[in-house]
Amino acid sequence: MKGLNATIQRRLLSTGIAITIILTLLGIVTYFNVHNTFDQYALLSRIEKLKLYELELRNYENDFLLKETSNSKFYQTHKSLILDSLHTVLAKAEDELQFLGKQTIITDLNFSQELKSVEQGFKEYKTNLNKLKELIIQKGFKDYGMVGQMREQIHAVESIVEEQNNLTYSKFMLTLRRHEKDYLLRKDLLYKDKFDTVINNFIAILNKDKVAQNDKIISYLKQYQEKFHQVIKKDLIIGLKENSGLMKRINENVNQIETNLSLIHNSIKKSAENKIAQAVITLFSIIILLSATILIFLYRDSKYIVKSIKKMKKYIARLGKGELPEEIKVSGTDEIEDMKKSINTLTENLKSTRDFVIEVGNGNFKEEINVFNGKGELGSNLINMRKKLLQVSSERELQNKENEQRMWNNEGIGLFSEILRSNNDNLEELSYQIVKNLVKYTKSNQGGIFIKNQNNDKKITYNLKAAYAYDRRKFVDSSIVLGEGLIGTCAMEAETIYMTDIPDNYIKITSGLGGANPNSLLIVPLKREEAVLGIIEIASFKKYQPYEIAFVEKIADSVASHLYFVQMNIKTNNLLAKTQQQAKEMAAQEEKMRQNMEELQATQEESSRRAEDSEQQIIELQNKNDELKRQLEKAKEIITTLEKKENKK
Repeated sequence: MKGLNATIQRRLLSTGIAITIILTLLGIVTYFNVHNTFDQYALLSRIEKLKLYELELRNYENDFLLKETSNSKFYQTHKSLILDSLHTVLAKAEDELQFLGKQTIITDLNFSQELKSVEQGFKEYKTNLNKLKELIIQKGFKDYGMVGQMREQIHAVESIVEEQNNLTYSKFMLTLRRHEKDYLLRKDLLYKDKFDTVINNFIAILNKDKVAQNDKIISYLKQYQEKFHQVIKKDLIIGLKENSGLMKRINENVNQIETNLSLIHNSIKKSAENKIAQAVITLFSIIILLSATILIFLYRDSKYIVKSIKKMKKYIARLGKGELPEEIKVSGTDEIEDMKKSINTLTENLKSTRDFVIEVGNGNFKEEINVFNGKGELGSNLINMRKKLLQVSSERELQNKENEQRMWNNEGIGLFSEILRSNNDNLEELSYQIVKNLVKYTKSNQGGIFIKNQNNDKKITYNLKAAYAYDRRKFVDSSIVLGEGLIGTCAMEAETIYMTDIPDNYIKITSGLGGANPNSLLIVPLKREEAVLGIIEIASFKKYQPYEIAFVEKIADSVASHLYFVQMNIKTNNLLAKTQQQAKEMAAQEEKMRQNMEELQATQEESSRRAEDSEQQIIELQNKNDELKRQLEKAKEIITTLEKKENKK
């Protein structure tokens, strides 16, 4: 170790002597470099001016996008004072670039290519800005360009819809205008998909209704949709955000200008500072003193190296014993300090390994811990182990979630099975218990159940049988015609309707529940053999998960089957009561007939001389009596059959 230290000392001393000689020589040539320093600083001021021009261009660009794009006068005249000022600044920047291109310092420092890149950046910026202006004019605003054409088409549709006074059409119109405005405000393509879905549904309803002028509405709507898509295409070319489209290229032009100007500026500045430093160092008196000082510091450095190596030796010995001491203090940038940094990196990685093992032991597999940068045999294997443990944990978490959903589903089925078993003869109470428990179990806010009116054969309607909202029973009288609103549509199509984008005031206008407007709405038909016996409607401020919707649909199937048998039970009871009443009436008629027979017999004994006539009358009465007896027997058989069916149920 001593031999190594001695070698370092000799090298450092030799280096000090060489530095002294070099500094002496540099003092001679410093003079020849000083006069170039002032030219370089003058050149720096020119580059600073170019930077200021670039900032002015960005300010004018932002002012144009902020003010002129919503200025009707700009779309009329296609002229802008802001753009005129911007082009004036561009002309000044081009003059400065021409001046810089003629300077020999740029060539001497090998910055000709960077300067050409700056010139190219300004040219492309100017070209792209002109393209941006033309695209904005083509896109338009309010009554101008594509936006104006799009508004003309939708205004034509609005005029026809107002004349027809159709609430459904008006709702579609409001939804279309809202998606259009949301897109123009937020530049989010999500609203394009919503817009296309609504307009396609609107056109489908228009085709289905076959009302006068609907063909004209469809034509306007398709032109309106086409213009809307053209506006989106222009926005995509311009760029929905600053990092896309033409805006991205403009920003890249500016970054190209800034990067190359900064590179030229920093390099020239550094060159000037180096020349000044070299000029100062050339002073002979300082060189002599500096040489002596260097020799002293080289000697001290040799002692520092030996001391540092001993300190690192002790530190490494502690690591070898399994200890993890604090980091070694790093105070320089030489080779010794680099060694300290490497040891500190090793210590940090060992600490990360310790932390990694602790987290894994505690079951925390998601914690990101960098161990040897994920490289090497140890680092890569630890990362792979963490990934496998995380995969197992994720699979277990997913399985637990599925089990919770399955348990929730099974408990709900058991709850509603008990409700259905407990209510067989009271349709109102059955409806209330179903909607109440469904709202509570799905953690909804309100709900209602509509039952098909069985007494009206001419017009199919669904009456609100029970409603429950905000933990209270609601007494609401509401009747929905087949095809009317979402309830009527669900009854007609016999398909579940789930909405999260609910029009404002829907609950107050369309539904029979009333109250605040929800965030999600679920409408499920009660179907039995393709026949819709009723509708369940629930609303919530939260979104329903797919498994919750499937659960409600399954409950709806059970409710529909039970509802059918309850209605049949009620009909059977009514028919039984009616049959019993008819039997009583027949028994009374039979008693009256018996009395008539007795009177006839008495009359026969008293009026033997009229025997022949009376005998004929008696025969006729007996025939009628036999007929009544047969009817009575038949009625008794019907009653017996109904009682057997009732006992079986």
